[in-house]
Amino acid sequence: MEDAHAIYDISEEGLFSAEVYDGHSGRNAADVSAEMLTPHFLSLLKSKRFGSVYTKSDYGELLREAYLATDDYIVKRGIRSGTAAATLHIFDEVFLAANVGDSRVIMGIRGDVLQLTLDHKPDVPAERSRIESLGGRVVTHVVPRVQGILAMSRALGDLTLKPYISPEPRVVQGLLGPENDFAVIACDGVWDVLGPREVIQVARDVEGPQEAADRIAAKALSAGSTDNLTVIVLDLRKRTARMPRKKMEILSILDYANE
Repeated sequence: MEDAHAIYDISEEGLFSAEVYDGHSGRNAADVSAEMLTPHFLSLLKSKRFGSVYTKSDYGELLREAYLATDDYIVKRGIRSGTAAATLHIFDEVFLAANVGDSRVIMGIRGDVLQLTLDHKPDVPAERSRIESLGGRVVTHVVPRVQGILAMSRALGDLTLKPYISPEPRVVQGLLGPENDFAVIACDGVWDVLGPREVIQVARDVEGPQEAADRIAAKALSAGSTDNLTVIVLDLRKRTARMPRKKMEILSILDYANE
């Protein structure tokens, strides 16, 4: 298994995070990302607070910097593996959902579900255009692959596929509302066979987050998944019940990969 995950609960910073890293060609990149990304993000936050005027609108840019710094660390140390990443960071009422690759973050909303991440696949027109403009190719071997090798267009690491594989995350920043009940962060072994509505309903139908995560993984296996399965389920209800606004808000979306 090449997956890694991380959960950080740092009360003095008002931070909770849940992160899934789906590695490929070895697990080193996934392990490094799980250990480095959030600590580096926190370091950037602290530097920003003491160095200049600081607002919550900086969160998204600083999380992007943490993604890029993690990728740079992996590449400069000659680690040849890579990893998809899906992360959810929560500061009181503020959330940041970010990803590279095809792992996802979903969140329950008004009895329905919202997918906060987008899959970065080589056949997405903007991704293909970026890859080809850099001199790379998208070749189909069963599914579209960068240079005929990797079936995603963004990841952390992947030294041998630079610059075609981008480490630029898509970062969604928003405010939680009382309508948000559960969040699920999972790798593509789940999403290849189960849809977001099906997954969030499992979280709503069982007693607790651990049972929900186990049930989702079991359901994916039963549906024919042959990939790694890493699932984190968060029960947000106690947190969101005290939110002052009437509904969730999306404040910004950062995505510089194809500019």
